[in-house]
Amino acid sequence: MSRRIDRLPTPTHVEPKKLIVLSAPRTGTHGLYLALKRLGFKPFHMAEIIKAGPEQVELLNDGLYAEMFHEGKPYGRAEFDKWFADYDIIIEMPFFMLRSTLEAYPDAKFLLTERNPDKWAKSFENTVGMMAEKLTSFPMSVFKYFDAFAYHMARMGTVVLNYYTNGCGLTPEGHKNLMNNYSNYIAEVKRLVPPEQLKVCKLEDGFGWDEICPYLGVPVPDEKWPSLNTPEEFGEIANPKVKNAFMKGMFGTTSIIAPIVAAGVWFLKSRKLSL
Repeated sequence: MSRRIDRLPTPTHVEPKKLIVLSAPRTGTHGLYLALKRLGFKPFHMAEIIKAGPEQVELLNDGLYAEMFHEGKPYGRAEFDKWFADYDIIIEMPFFMLRSTLEAYPDAKFLLTERNPDKWAKSFENTVGMMAEKLTSFPMSVFKYFDAFAYHMARMGTVVLNYYTNGCGLTPEGHKNLMNNYSNYIAEVKRLVPPEQLKVCKLEDGFGWDEICPYLGVPVPDEKWPSLNTPEEFGEIANPKVKNAFMKGMFGTTSIIAPIVAAGVWFLKSRKLSL
């Protein structure tokens, strides 16, 4: 199976990883990403994928499918070094490839943010879930084929939604499965990672500079924590990409359909004249 990661060049320098965040999306990870950037770190987060484009989504999909469904070879340290060469902190990606990440970085310093499972499931549904459904519903189910980013994001969103809802999607049963699978993920992280290498923060107990800075050995800045982790914030990041894909789809389908309609009109007129 061909992997996008294998076509990336071997980096001449790889940044040492100062922290690996094992938290699920929708557990304060975007705020953490912005905060770490303000502290001078170079974190990788889903926001980097959205900024970069379709190649980055392909990298995620290849690793995700290998981890969850054993389709292809799982990523190891060599693959992660290619992908995250320029970054010193990894956020969110380990959620999709937990065991591969732990095997690649056995001595790393890890962080896990927990959230109430019901609140997490609702937040996941209102952001990742809704985006996945939008990209696989008409007209985006057609338009995504005119935009590589939308196509690969739809593929990723659909498989993640189905995986964590046990195929039930945005339904009451799916909500229960999201809660259970999230709780199981938290338990698995705590079971697999040695306690001395893992800092656990509960989102509802407060999550900000006072929890992060001492763990990283940096001073607490005199400024507000940079994110509220709201669905609106998620939309501000993702919606421009969806709008761009929509416009490409509109133009693409019009450029295909218009000549066909014109040919049909010409055919009917020519048939009428010849009768």
